[in-house]
Amino acid sequence: MRLQKRGLIQAILATELGITQQTLSKYEKDVNIIKIDVLKRLAEYFNVTTDYLLGLSDVKRDLTGQLKISETLDEYYDLIEVYKKLDRYDQELVWSILQIVRKNEEKRMEGTKDDKCGNL
Repeated sequence: MRLQKRGLIQAILATELGITQQTLSKYEKDVNIIKIDVLKRLAEYFNVTTDYLLGLSDVKRDLTGQLKISETLDEYYDLIEVYKKLDRYDQELVWSILQIVRKNEEKRMEGTKDDKCGNL
């Protein structure tokens, strides 16, 4: 049962990384050397630095990235305050525009993901 779970988890992670389960297994067993682009995706997936994954650092996350997120959150809060001050009609208009932008971004990301998978 435990091996089956491990295989399932490995298959899910491999899919997320855009590689095969066999390739992931070979990376884990040090049979193959991990490619740089896969290492970057792995770091993104687990939200850690590549140095942390390679054992070069005990720092899991880049603090400058956290500062950028904090600044971005401040901007979002400002936008929310502006949004709250709009009348209902303008709020609906802004919301519909945001939904269109989100759908377009999802389509763009799907295309990017397909390109990355094709390049492995």
